[in-house]
Amino acid sequence: MKSNRMINGLIIVLASGLSLQSCSTTNELAAGLPAAIVSVADDGTTTIDTDLLKTVYFDGASTPMTDPLGEWLKFMREEEKVARDLYLAFYETYKIPVFKNIPKAEQNHMNAVLTLMNVYGIADPASAENGVFVNPDLQALYNDLLAKGKVSLIEALKVGALVEETDIVDLADVYELSPGDDFKALAEALMLGSRNHLRAFNRVLKINGVVLLPSALDQSAFDEIVNSDWERGTGLCNGINTNTGAQYCGKGRGFRGGRG
Repeated sequence: MKSNRMINGLIIVLASGLSLQSCSTTNELAAGLPAAIVSVADDGTTTIDTDLLKTVYFDGASTPMTDPLGEWLKFMREEEKVARDLYLAFYETYKIPVFKNIPKAEQNHMNAVLTLMNVYGIADPASAENGVFVNPDLQALYNDLLAKGKVSLIEALKVGALVEETDIVDLADVYELSPGDDFKALAEALMLGSRNHLRAFNRVLKINGVVLLPSALDQSAFDEIVNSDWERGTGLCNGINTNTGAQYCGKGRGFRGGRG
């Protein structure tokens, strides 16, 4: 699953052909699934009850650990950090609520990934320093997107949307790695958060008269997300209820330079 989206040191995200499928609300995991795993604020900021997620899905490892799964966790831990650090930097420049509130959620998402890493004894690659990454491709990505977002508020908002689109696609990659319910639960909760955050950036761009075009998702997937309301379900495709009665379970690929 090597990325081929690096050109001249810049990561260029191409349409990935992400497919959407409606998930039943009566799947095998529906029984007893708590609805409070994900919380959504009025502005779309989405956080995960990590303790509840751990209690329901992480206690007792359910996935035979492989190197690709471990690399996926480490990559997602740092990719969530890319989002957090970019938004914090953009808030310092532009002082608007979307860049103040969503970084808190991204820290929460980082914590959720770390919780599952700890279950499997995987060392945390995330630096305590903002803007510093072990993965060289994520470091280059952060540097490039930071520079792009510092050009203007509109460019910063577009960067935010790009990051969230790509998170959706990269999170869906876990389904290619024979994950257990713990990995699926983490990925689905995080994907729900990214979809809501994509909606949030899109709404601010619309207020500023900008029509956002997809970068990592195909047009139909992108339209289904941005033209719908906040998802207030659990984020778990296996047995959830949302305001629309369905979840998007994408199978696609975004940038992920350096992963196996």
